[in-house]
Amino acid sequence: AFLFRAGEGVGTVTLPGLGLEIGGPAINATPRRLITGELTTILEENGLSGKIKEVVVTISVPGGKELAARTFNPKLGIIGGISIIGTSGIVRPFSNDAFLASIRKEAEVAKAIGCSRLVINSGAKSERFLKGYLSERLSEELPPQMFGNFIGKTLKIAAELQFDEVVMGIMIGKAVKLAEGALDTHSKKVVMNKAFLKELAAKAGGKPESVQKIDSLTLARELWELFSKTEQQSFFPLLLQKCREHCTPLLPVGKLSVLLISESGEITFQA
Repeated sequence: AFLFRAGEGVGTVTLPGLGLEIGGPAINATPRRLITGELTTILEENGLSGKIKEVVVTISVPGGKELAARTFNPKLGIIGGISIIGTSGIVRPFSNDAFLASIRKEAEVAKAIGCSRLVINSGAKSERFLKGYLSERLSEELPPQMFGNFIGKTLKIAAELQFDEVVMGIMIGKAVKLAEGALDTHSKKVVMNKAFLKELAAKAGGKPESVQKIDSLTLARELWELFSKTEQQSFFPLLLQKCREHCTPLLPVGKLSVLLISESGEITFQA
């Protein structure tokens, strides 16, 4: 067994919603998996895999406690240090200008090879889910050029290049920001607005107690559990409708579809 411990500068989880044990170290699933894989290989190569029953992994980040004060970690209930996160284990530094230039180039290539549909995703997970969902329903392999990220600017690029159709798949964390009008949903630019969500939930006919619970949210994905099935059928379509209202002016010609993707990868609602 591999046990992970928080050393100096690594935070401790104190609130639900992060997918990590309360009281445990703020070390996400992907770093744990990558570290476990490497250590398993080392143990096997040295003939120790059957002899050692427990391996304790302590991760430390000198200065992490001071650094964490400048992040969103305190708001997320991570105290005492930073969190160890990641989805691939690979860091790819880039500038926004360079990234946007690459999105434009990918869209231009997609147009050049005859694609009439541009697909926009809000991150790595939504890209993976969208590829599977659309490939299944369109009975065709989607070229990687069809996937982008920056929502507002990518829509403008799609309009300039005159794509016939844009399919946008977003997860709840990005959707709650886009619904309020934030076309750049990066966490440095905008955070979840609970007052806006409460107002939206009330308009959707949510129960007063459900609306009030929004104040206690740590992460937007907790909205999936907060509402009853009946409330979900009213709230999430209204949320997507708001997303469309902000996106449609950027794509005056062409069909726009907005898909809301659950944490498990299901397309739950669309507008």
